[in-house]
Amino acid sequence: MGTLGTSVRVLHVDDDPDFAETAAAFLERDDARFEVETATSASAGLDRLADEEFDCVVSDYEMPGRNGIEFLEAVSQDYPDLPFILYTGRGSEEVASDAISAGVTDYLQKGTGTSQYTVLANRISNAVEQYRTNRRAAELDRVRTLASDINQAIVRAESPREVKARACEIISASEPYLFAWIGDVDPDTGQVEPEVSAGTEDGYLDTVTVTTDDDPTGQGPVGTAISERRVAVSQNIAEDPAFEPWRADAIERGYRAAAAVPLEYQDTLYGALVVYAERTNSFDENERELLAELGRDIAHVLHSFDVRARLREEREFIEQALDSLNDVFYVLNADGTFRRWNDQLSAVTGYGDEELAEIQAIELFPEGEREKIADAIEEALTTGETTVESEFLTADGEHIPYEFTGSQLTSTDDRVGLIGIGRDLTARKQRERRLQRLIDTLPGMVYRCRNDPGRPTEEIRGNVREITGYDASELERTDGLYGEGVVHPDDREERSSAVQNGLDAHEAFEVTYRIRTEDGEVKWVWERGQGVYADDGEPVALEGFITDITEREQRKLAVDALHETAQSVMRADTAAQVAEITVDTISDVLDMPANGLHLYDEDEGGLVPAAWTDRTEEIVGEPPTIAPDEGIAGNAFETGRSQVYSNISTVADRFNPNTSVRSQIAVPLDDHGVLLIGSPDPDAFDDVDVSLAEVAATHATTALDHIEHERELERQNERLEEFAGIVSHDLRNPLTVAEGHLELAREECDSEHLSGVAKMHDRMTILIDDLLALAHEGEEVTDPETVDLSDLVENCWHHVETADATLVGDVSRTLRADRSRLEQLLENLFRNAVEHGSTGPDSQARQGAVEHGDDVTVTVGGLSDGFYVADDGPGIPEGDYDRIFESGYSTSDRGTGFGLAIVREIVEAHGWRIRATDSETGGARFEITGVESD
Repeated sequence: MGTLGTSVRVLHVDDDPDFAETAAAFLERDDARFEVETATSASAGLDRLADEEFDCVVSDYEMPGRNGIEFLEAVSQDYPDLPFILYTGRGSEEVASDAISAGVTDYLQKGTGTSQYTVLANRISNAVEQYRTNRRAAELDRVRTLASDINQAIVRAESPREVKARACEIISASEPYLFAWIGDVDPDTGQVEPEVSAGTEDGYLDTVTVTTDDDPTGQGPVGTAISERRVAVSQNIAEDPAFEPWRADAIERGYRAAAAVPLEYQDTLYGALVVYAERTNSFDENERELLAELGRDIAHVLHSFDVRARLREEREFIEQALDSLNDVFYVLNADGTFRRWNDQLSAVTGYGDEELAEIQAIELFPEGEREKIADAIEEALTTGETTVESEFLTADGEHIPYEFTGSQLTSTDDRVGLIGIGRDLTARKQRERRLQRLIDTLPGMVYRCRNDPGRPTEEIRGNVREITGYDASELERTDGLYGEGVVHPDDREERSSAVQNGLDAHEAFEVTYRIRTEDGEVKWVWERGQGVYADDGEPVALEGFITDITEREQRKLAVDALHETAQSVMRADTAAQVAEITVDTISDVLDMPANGLHLYDEDEGGLVPAAWTDRTEEIVGEPPTIAPDEGIAGNAFETGRSQVYSNISTVADRFNPNTSVRSQIAVPLDDHGVLLIGSPDPDAFDDVDVSLAEVAATHATTALDHIEHERELERQNERLEEFAGIVSHDLRNPLTVAEGHLELAREECDSEHLSGVAKMHDRMTILIDDLLALAHEGEEVTDPETVDLSDLVENCWHHVETADATLVGDVSRTLRADRSRLEQLLENLFRNAVEHGSTGPDSQARQGAVEHGDDVTVTVGGLSDGFYVADDGPGIPEGDYDRIFESGYSTSDRGTGFGLAIVREIVEAHGWRIRATDSETGGARFEITGVESD
């Protein structure tokens, strides 16, 4: 019954309510810990005890119904340990005797004055203190017994599951517990899955879900215990909001309080122990400490099972590992006999395990080596370690070179033997020989140097003399010679910084720099290396590889220079200028002084020399014109493939049999001509020279293509201007005359046929205007201006006959464009939408769209790099998305077929893109992209 807290709850039963209230007031004033509740009869008092918890009962003797003694007897049946003080106005030895016989805690007769309440308060305090002391002693004894029983059980358990099961069984059989289970978190589901349980369960674990996350199922005692690694309790399941997900099922099974305990040992969680009690507030401080200690004990035992399992696995692993070693493993006793060995020792020596157990280790070596082996064993036993090379003498008499390392094996201060490894030197020496052959064939040198000032070279092998001009021994002998003498002075700081950065980051480093060889030649080298670190992480040495990349660097410089000159050649205005720049580039940048460029001349019918160097003229004289099918140059031009010869004196179809040229490169310039490079020396050019020459030829070809394209554009513009003049003069004048005659005819007669003629005149006018627009709109826009698209859309809409059509403007941006052409583009798209975008029947739409406007809506909106114009009309016929931009295409009897063609020309003149697609409402949508915003 009552809790062992600081407050004291007292039930005062007296049939005089005024007296009871007065007494309660004085008691609470006398001792602040007191909380006094009153009742006016024994039956009312029993009801209060059934509903609430109290630490003491104070009762009058004479009361209606049951008297104080009868009330005491009733209370003792249900709450035998609860303190009961009989506080009565009728004092007699008979009443006192009856009270003592009934087990009253104390007897006090009512008096006069307020001092009686002080006495009563003192009696209550003493009774409750004694009551609590007895309860604590009983609880402590129960707790100790429970802990002892569990510890005895789990230490005798033979498996982790038995540990958990026995703990749950003992706990659930002990008051006030009803049920206990242990579970762990499933890493896949995140749920706490029960493993074992005991007690009154009735399918409880089948109905509940427990997690450790932020969901309501993770906020109860179990989730909290696992997440926060502490004992978590619910002292009153019925009122604890955190227990809401499981409350109904728990109460149904009689659970009133619950506690969860993390099973943790040395930061390892082995799950959680969950305990349910039959009464509220069951888990006081002592109980929680017990559960925490039990959790640690259970976790400790589970940990010991883990340790034993790991040790078994470790032993098995070590056994397997030692037996699978290619090396010999051995343990010697102090007297030199074998204590332990792996299968490899038997396999190598040819002796069985029984034989090895009976012989001395030195007996496995030739007579001449045994003294050395004995000394090595003694050295290891004395100094702690040794290394020795010798030959095994096998049972078959074979000699196998081995290296043995051994370390002293001790127990406290006594030497107990030697442990070590024997490694077959045959394989290692073979590897060393292969490594040396590999190093000898590498296009560079490998090195090791100490991480000391100047980084002195310990060892360097490979093409040392070929790269540096120094002997390897000289670099090894002279500290700092490579870093301070061979590395170019201007590059030493950069190299040193790259090396140090790699060492600091414990990463490999790469660096390209120049060196100066012993005879003063400057070369480019590439180095890759990494640090060798001590156990404390400090770099003690560097190891790496260095190779000569002089040719690659020179080629890179040449390529960079070619790309720089490419800008010059692209600025050339004529083919002759392209030829001059290319010839100079080949001579000055690529160091090929004898070269020339021939351009194909259709009138001449051959490859005409356009530019050549003085050196070329010295060797062959003034270059001649070459027929397309003549010689090496003609072959390159005709086939479109580069021709490379190391000695053309052996080429039968060379252009000049008597030429002094020996090496030659001929690179075609597509259909523009050919680039020729020569030398009087055979084998003058390598693959790099050819590659660089082809790069220069590519630049020249691109420049010639550009010049030819520009000329073609000029010719097209001239033809367009001529066409525009013809349309403007030769078509408009006859049309003007025809319109005049039509007007005279209308004055002389009234005929319905004249209206048809007038409509045809209007259509011819539109056709002429569209043809002129089409002729001019294709010209490239060279001077764009800033245009406010929103304002321009509104202006263009008012310039077009739109009748009842509606414009929705949803764009706010400024563009870089030719304003007048952009106006033409928008007006054409608006006119197209109105003429083709009616939502009525197709035939009516195309006949009456402009006259009536119908209900078409045109929308102008923005895109990330442009804008669109869309309508809600019938849309574009399937399959016609590309054809609609063709000149003459139209689905309307009134259309000319040039409107969208003009739009495309304007778009392309700006360098934009246009795409036709369906709008969201099923109509037509034109997207213009690639637009430069301001």
